[in-house]
Amino acid sequence: MSALSWQPAAHQPLPAADEVHVWRIDLTAGAGSPAAATLLSSDERDRAARLLCEHKRTRFIAGRSALRRLLGQYLDKAPQTLVFRYGPYGKPALVTGASETILTFNFSHSEDLALLAVATGREVGIDIEYRHRDISVAPFARHILSENEAAALQRLPEEQHQQALLAAWTRKEAYVKALGEGLARSLKSFSAGIAVDEPAVRRLEDANGEPHTWTFTPLAVHPDYLACLAAPGSDWAPRCFDWEPASQA
Repeated sequence: MSALSWQPAAHQPLPAADEVHVWRIDLTAGAGSPAAATLLSSDERDRAARLLCEHKRTRFIAGRSALRRLLGQYLDKAPQTLVFRYGPYGKPALVTGASETILTFNFSHSEDLALLAVATGREVGIDIEYRHRDISVAPFARHILSENEAAALQRLPEEQHQQALLAAWTRKEAYVKALGEGLARSLKSFSAGIAVDEPAVRRLEDANGEPHTWTFTPLAVHPDYLACLAAPGSDWAPRCFDWEPASQA
């Protein structure tokens, strides 16, 4: 597991070319604040309203408002003025002017925690999964594992299968999210490894069969969660921060 430390930080300058910023967000902190919903766009508020479960609705509002506040800080813009566009498979990106900084980001949440990865000059993907979720191991393995990964899974003791599958899932999800391919890319079509301590740097082929270097960094966010950060190249390192809602008011 990663030994990266999480630093308290109210504000950071734009990430340098050789770093990716990762923010850990507690979705229960200030989740009920009436001010949080005012930062959302009309379509985001509509999405929140369609969530009938209050727990999911407040977590959605907390996550989207934190996302807007953090990106707004980087760009020195009011959170509610940010405009997002969405790729063909749903990956969000900021709408910016020709002379503005191109900031790439990716957001993931599970239960009460969310992670935001931010970079300049490279795409990023991040995924977080609740460690104790109930999954059916055999069908899940058939759905996400390549042949090599399935063989590696069978070499592990059976009691380790569920956690190995979740580790593989976070790595694969982070990768396809960075590519912006979403469900269009079968998770079985590539191998990212089934263990948290897999080699960090891998050569993976894109949709055209061209190999590229990718770095996968597991993140120790909480004992109840697994998480992974993925980005192209091996010339970068993550810096991890805890978002503090009280300092964002």
